[in-house]
Amino acid sequence: MKKTIKILFFGIMISLVLTLIAPDALSSIEEGYSIFHETMADMTWQEVEKAAKEGAIILLPTAVIEEHGPHMGCGVDIYLAYQTCKLTRRELESRGIKTLIAPPFYWGINRTTHVFPGTFTVRPETMKALLEDILRSLKSWDFKHVYNINWHYDGGHISTLFQTIRNAQEAVGINTYFVLSDEDVHRFGLKGDEPFIVVHKSPPGGEEPQEYLDLHAGGGETGIMAAHFPDQVDMELTRRLKPTQLTYRDVGKWVKNAKEVTPLGYFGDPASSNIEESKEYHEVFCKMIADAIEKKLKPNR
Repeated sequence: MKKTIKILFFGIMISLVLTLIAPDALSSIEEGYSIFHETMADMTWQEVEKAAKEGAIILLPTAVIEEHGPHMGCGVDIYLAYQTCKLTRRELESRGIKTLIAPPFYWGINRTTHVFPGTFTVRPETMKALLEDILRSLKSWDFKHVYNINWHYDGGHISTLFQTIRNAQEAVGINTYFVLSDEDVHRFGLKGDEPFIVVHKSPPGGEEPQEYLDLHAGGGETGIMAAHFPDQVDMELTRRLKPTQLTYRDVGKWVKNAKEVTPLGYFGDPASSNIEESKEYHEVFCKMIADAIEKKLKPNR
């Protein structure tokens, strides 16, 4: 009994010390960095069953495990796909749309950055088969609407997602869609009215187009990561990184030999990241995704 009391007292003291020394520590522990937080994986099967009966929709985050420079870990894309789903889910729930997040999918394709250690890539047929099986599982539990929110734009990855979603609509018999911005519609050579996509508006950039691109692990991604997952960004190192100063003319070379063109693994200017602006932009971005999903679900409103 005395031993139990000592252990309990010790635990209380640790909590007090954490609160006094690092008041943000407990909130970080509570929120967690687990990409299962606020997803179906942290629900009981009864809760999942009830949600399906209530007509809940599913958000499916997809991305990859991929190097993101010397200042961030390799999980950036899936963290951001997951965080986008969390913010979008909260927005949809506030509008009375019951929403669940599927466990994040991160076994995708990296044809450009696969030359860096820590970057996983799978065969298109592997990715396609696994995604289709995930959709079949959701269908078997009576979920009827699945919205894919992706945060990785390798050409092979995107084309595999498009193909899988198109096929699943017929083969699986589930209403599943790829959610993308109006800017990406043109970038991927689409018209915008394809039956396998849902198009959302892009937040205003607020700046004139820049000569140098910020494509990968640059100021944008670094700022959003620092806003939501500060422990995953080495800001001291970030501020010392020099901009790559690469343009559209360099993209082709980068795709063919990323390690030669960007030896440190980033394409852009991480040091220019603005945490508050990035957070605000991302929140608006998620609200616009919610707008598009709501319009798809309720076209007459």
